[in-house]
Amino acid sequence: MAEKTFSEALSNLQKAADEISRQVTSLEESIRLFEEGMKEAAYCNEILDAASQKIETYIREEA
Repeated sequence: MAEKTFSEALSNLQKAADEISRQVTSLEESIRLFEEGMKEAAYCNEILDAASQKIETYIREEA
């Protein structure tokens, strides 16, 4: 299975947030969506951190 892209993870996070904000889900479903959203947010942060490190390395090498 291929790893998801940043865009896919961000889209999943947005969908979870949208579902919760519509307030039509049960408490249990809202908690599940929140947990999924937190996982997606953590994944997005990992990708952003890795990209930031690559950029910093590139800038140092160019200096």
